[in-house]
Amino acid sequence: MVRTSSFETPLLRVSRPVAACSRCRGAKTKCDGKLPACTACERTGRANECSSANDPFAKGKERSYVAYLEARVEKLEQRLAQTKTHKSSSTLPGPQRPAYNAKTSRRQSGKERKETSDIDELVSDFGFLAVNATARDFYGFTSAMSYARLVLSASSREALLPLAANQLPPRHLATQLIQHYLDNVFILLPFFSETVFFASIDALYHDAGRHASDMDHWTVRMALAIAALSLSQTHGDARYLEGVSYAATCLNFAEKVLHPGSIAGIQATLFLIQYAMLDPHHFDCWYLVGVASRAMVDLGLHEDPPPQSQTNKAVLDIRRRVYYCVYSLDRSLSMVQGRAFSFSDDSTNVTLPACSSNTSAPGLSWNDQLWLQPLSPAVHLFRVRLMQSAWYQELFQSDRVAWAEPVSYMFSLIQELKDWREAIPHSTPASIKDLFELEVLYSHIHASAPNGKVHMVCEESRYLQFLSCLEYAEKIATVTNESSPAFYTFYDALRASFVGAQFLETLWTNQDLILSGEVPKPLATAAVIVPLPSPGERNGNAPRAIKCIEQLTDVLELFGHRWGYMTLRDRFRDDSSAMLNNLRQKQAERIVYPNSKECPIWRNKEKEVDLEAMLKQEWTGGSMGLISSSSNTNGLSNA
Repeated sequence: MVRTSSFETPLLRVSRPVAACSRCRGAKTKCDGKLPACTACERTGRANECSSANDPFAKGKERSYVAYLEARVEKLEQRLAQTKTHKSSSTLPGPQRPAYNAKTSRRQSGKERKETSDIDELVSDFGFLAVNATARDFYGFTSAMSYARLVLSASSREALLPLAANQLPPRHLATQLIQHYLDNVFILLPFFSETVFFASIDALYHDAGRHASDMDHWTVRMALAIAALSLSQTHGDARYLEGVSYAATCLNFAEKVLHPGSIAGIQATLFLIQYAMLDPHHFDCWYLVGVASRAMVDLGLHEDPPPQSQTNKAVLDIRRRVYYCVYSLDRSLSMVQGRAFSFSDDSTNVTLPACSSNTSAPGLSWNDQLWLQPLSPAVHLFRVRLMQSAWYQELFQSDRVAWAEPVSYMFSLIQELKDWREAIPHSTPASIKDLFELEVLYSHIHASAPNGKVHMVCEESRYLQFLSCLEYAEKIATVTNESSPAFYTFYDALRASFVGAQFLETLWTNQDLILSGEVPKPLATAAVIVPLPSPGERNGNAPRAIKCIEQLTDVLELFGHRWGYMTLRDRFRDDSSAMLNNLRQKQAERIVYPNSKECPIWRNKEKEVDLEAMLKQEWTGGSMGLISSSSNTNGLSNA
């Protein structure tokens, strides 16, 4: 027998008539509630006498569930009108109200509780009716459709076919991958309990995993897949194929773990988001983050429960950690893709999770904390996400009315970023500190870009943005080093591409100021992210800019090999070729004019000279030729 899907079976609680018709009730016969007349009345030829034809909404004679609801609503409206009338009459002048009777008050409170319970039951019935009505009428819904299949089909880019349950790696190899995941990924996104996680590992490796649940398989195998992909260096290498095989095996358990209405379903989605950030060929992170955000809001995780609810401390901690992990991913991915957030800050009210006490334990190093990772790095990351969300919504997601004085706002933002950087916990590993430093630099570069509030960026902001781009290129080159264990994803490639575009725009619009070596005067006493260069370093802005372009090109090429996308590298190389040639000419000019601020010959486009070719020719001709050409060049510039 073929079982029908739950989507095709309404969940209405009333599956029979609320009351029989008057004739069937008097005769004590079964009434099927058929409209306009029941079957018993039709057989006896008394269809016109059936109560449904005369008074369908009479008390106790409701002929359908809708009629019952209408009668119930009418009764509640009458009660509400009586309450309003009583309230208005109590405010008029007259005799004093009777004294408070505790016994009567308790009796009324009990009635109110019963009425509240009835209303809640009524509302729940409405919810069942609406959901199933939508599900049955939705075009394309079949008995084989489910929430998990809907999410996977909508978020998939290339088919990742489920594989048979492959063998887990040996316990000692799995421990290495899991520890890599905990040290570099979980430390930034701790959306599950480590105790439960290690219990899942024991369940899978004990007794051949016979007692492991579907969530145990999903959690452990996804962690192995994420760790393997994070160790991959090129698209298609052994680590990449290993991670894909673990993820493909996880799809066999998707029906049991990817479901709305529970925190475990959101945690399963977060695992899939982490994997998608490392494998953009198969899944779309943007859609998955939207799914997790809506499921999180539906569960009410975007607000802390009221104090009187007395929520368990462990449950409250997991609620907050899941919320802020979804929040962090939503803010990060939305900014890098230039999209709106899934939910606004005004609609949320959640306290930051508490940091682990082990972070301050004396004599306990970071690597010794095997069984309990500290939450302080993650909480610190959540704080900068809150800052990023505030300025991103203010600058890019609000009205486009330009500010008259945007400089003060930018300097205050820079000061907040500096304070956040100085408050990084001292026990944070060096690789995580590098990622935090990149967050500061990226935030400053992004906020300094033209936006709805600042249409024309001032020279001071452009100069600081130039310095931040130089520092970002240096830092991202260090983070992507093969020996660095830092956790970077495909979206770091998009960030590097954005930084490169802003760097080129800054050079084109403020080239004379930047290459002249002069520092705008307001910056002398203002807060800055990157220290201002010394007077001796300012004349080297041209070679520093060349190095920055080359570093960003190399990083984008590395990212291209890593994920199989060379488009970002090719686009940046094409966009920067003209500026790179110009900077190399400026650098050659410094050799000939070491004391001049800028080359005078480039001002006259009609008499432009290829200085690099001229130098090659005259160095081969001897020192006298060089002196002669130098005087000729001066004469040309004065013409």
